[in-house]
Amino acid sequence: MRTGTAGRLPGEALCGHAVRIYHEDAELVACVAGYLAEGLVVGEPAVAVVTREHRAGLAAALARLGHDPVALEAEGLLTSADAEATLACFLEGDGPSAQRFHTVIGALLAEAQRGRPGKPVRVFGEMVDLLSRRGRHEAALAVEELWDDLVGRRGISLLCAYRLDLFDAETQRRVLPRVYGAHDHVEPALDPARLEQAVAHALDEALGREEAERARRLAVDAPRDAHVPAAQLALLWISARMPAAAERILAAARAAYERPAPAGAR
Repeated sequence: MRTGTAGRLPGEALCGHAVRIYHEDAELVACVAGYLAEGLVVGEPAVAVVTREHRAGLAAALARLGHDPVALEAEGLLTSADAEATLACFLEGDGPSAQRFHTVIGALLAEAQRGRPGKPVRVFGEMVDLLSRRGRHEAALAVEELWDDLVGRRGISLLCAYRLDLFDAETQRRVLPRVYGAHDHVEPALDPARLEQAVAHALDEALGREEAERARRLAVDAPRDAHVPAAQLALLWISARMPAAAERILAAARAAYERPAPAGAR
């Protein structure tokens, strides 16, 4: 488990290792564009190791924020790489080769910092998500450890992303605890306020108001190594500590989250 590092995470710190759990592509590219743009406005170079399916969406999202991706690449402020091809360069057997990883990723960072020695770099990478979606969770976590070493030694800010179902019990029990624990900071998933309301509704419905409040307090007070938003932490805690009720609570939370907003609601 990580113990945390000082520095800038998306929106605030100078270096760190953050993660975003996402469901929709539009949600992901908006988050990543905002994260990279915050650095670009103060001259921090960006490295985006993205999948082909997200590259155009990220470019469009950056443009909406007033940044021309073509001009940024020409100036050396934005370095892009294909996640699939980059991953293939350092995989060896069942996992990553540390030597190849540092060679490949080190070259990307060096390119981003050319002419800007010592300048912090903001990095976004999807390679761990590619491995996770193929069920190769051990390999994904091994890549996270290699990234973590670079974050500490190179002073970069790193944002990872995983397409995972927050309302799936197996994901909550087997995947998310290790993903959360591999990062300094967990960015709020989905629509945070709506998710908070959906989880509260599901707990009240399944457990009753008094027991639901007790479960929420226990979840928030539970020891943890990464900063996890309260609603996501509650789902994690319930899945681990209340397995008999977890499926029902997760299903109710999903239904409440996906329920259309009342007419006229903002």
